[in-house]
Amino acid sequence: MLALLPLLLAAQGAAPVGDGAPQGRSQVFIAPSGEPFRVYGEVPYPVAKWFLEADKNGDGKLDPAEFSADFLRFFDALDINHDGAIDSIERNRYEAEVAPETLGGSWTGAREPDQNKEWASKFGGDVDLPSVDRPKPQKGRVPTGAARFDLLGLPEPVAAMDFELRGRISRRAAGEVAQMRFNQLDALHRGYLTLDTLPQTPVEGRRRR
Repeated sequence: MLALLPLLLAAQGAAPVGDGAPQGRSQVFIAPSGEPFRVYGEVPYPVAKWFLEADKNGDGKLDPAEFSADFLRFFDALDINHDGAIDSIERNRYEAEVAPETLGGSWTGAREPDQNKEWASKFGGDVDLPSVDRPKPQKGRVPTGAARFDLLGLPEPVAAMDFELRGRISRRAAGEVAQMRFNQLDALHRGYLTLDTLPQTPVEGRRRR
């Protein structure tokens, strides 16, 4: 029975025992595309891992082309049947298997301009950011779903791409969403993102405090 234990754990999606098991506290970051990044132990928060992988030319700047390419790469990975769209089955698979952190979330919300200005103020004073749109949590409640681990407060980042409420997300629509999310993160309107100017996720902020 003990000899079968590693196989049983693997079948259940658990970490293998022995030297290959993750060590230390887990950390989760969910990229703007909805892709989860997980690391373990006292290592840099995985937003850096996402940024470095998306920054293909390694210049420390994530431009719109790199951002969209990374976004659509993950979209294509979720499009299991390669029909150019994410349907309800593929979306449910994402939420249940790929990023279960999204379960129980809701992606409706309202703007929170005061929070946006507070975020931007550390990069140049009083900055007006009407283009940054984040869900506003209800009073006394904490972010839910993937909003705990992402940059834009989206509890269900893939479901939120279905802004036409068709139950099916085309690759074209995903490309448009990628541009929108880039613009939301480009608070200084420089045409590129740098790691040090990205907002903190709620869990990253708590960890630093």
